Amino acid sequence: MNLVFNLDNVICTPPKGIKFGVADYITNVLPIEDTTEFMQWCKKRGYHITIWCERPNDLAVKVATETWLELNQIPYDRLLFDRPEDYIDINEAPSHAKFYKHITDMSVVAQMYEEWKHDRQEKSSETSRQEN
Repeated sequence: MNLVFNLDNVICTPPKGIKFGVADYITNVLPIEDTTEFMQWCKKRGYHITIWCERPNDLAVKVATETWLELNQIPYDRLLFDRPEDYIDINEAPSHAKFYKHITDMSVVAQMYEEWKHDRQEKSSETSRQEN
């Protein structure tokens, strides 16, 4: 099983003052209660752990984050940066989203897909009228 964790507010308290090249803020973050132990439990059971954080993809931030994770014994297999805020997770073909409206962001994707189909149909009708 693949697990994806956000870093700030899930694994650790939120950092203050993130800037490119400035990683001092990381020394002030603390692990969130029970998360480390839960992640260690998951790792022992063979789960693949990805940490996808909103922190900038900057060398100083990357090194400081990796160091903090190691010092706090946070297990992970992959560490990703530049996670967008408030994104829509599309994990199904848009044409199938209507069948999965009850799952996470699929209702939003289904609605967007229907709007796209409507726009495409209008454009097609307009083009055929112009040709006649």
